[in-house]
Amino acid sequence: MRRGYVVVEGHGETDAVQNLLTRLWQDIGLPYAHWAPPIRQAGLHREDKLRKVCNLVRAKGDADMLLIVRDADVGDDDCPRFRGPEAAGWVREEKLPFPTAVTLFHKEYEALFLPSLPSIVGRDWSDDRGHVRSGFAANVAYPGDPEATRGVKEWLSRQLPSGRSYKPTLDQLPLTRMLDFTLLRESGLPCFGTLERALRFLGENLGAAGAVYPPALP
Repeated sequence: MRRGYVVVEGHGETDAVQNLLTRLWQDIGLPYAHWAPPIRQAGLHREDKLRKVCNLVRAKGDADMLLIVRDADVGDDDCPRFRGPEAAGWVREEKLPFPTAVTLFHKEYEALFLPSLPSIVGRDWSDDRGHVRSGFAANVAYPGDPEATRGVKEWLSRQLPSGRSYKPTLDQLPLTRMLDFTLLRESGLPCFGTLERALRFLGENLGAAGAVYPPALP
């Protein structure tokens, strides 16, 4: 069985990202693979932290591919167009024995929810413990560019019933389960397009030692 590893930064993203990758990998039609529970590593924008986690996965000895995911919210110059290839260059120097891809959500993982709101609003949220909570009203819509500004988490909180706030550790997984990939593709959300290209790269390069996405800038 092919085994994929994924590295994330946040607490809430562990279960959510595993669900997202499992579903999206299948939706794209890539060869069957099992995505292991995500590994958490803070500071993935730093070269030393990124190299550390690459070698942690190498040491496991059973990896067929690796995906590294982080939010691009470190600062105003934390742009995926430049930081993705930069990080991929550090990974490439590690000469890992499996293909690896680096992706950045700009500026937050929660940006994925905004183009998919029509599939989310008006529905209750259910977690693995069987707790059901009311979600967004049916008329909630996001007015701007999902990647334009910080503060998506705060915006989500303002759309919830009084007394509720968006909490990544509780809410990322239920909302991820409701994502509509067709809506995301139609929206042209850049970070979702990058994620799809990254997964296609991994699926098409299984067994290719040292293969890394994205390519270096010209």
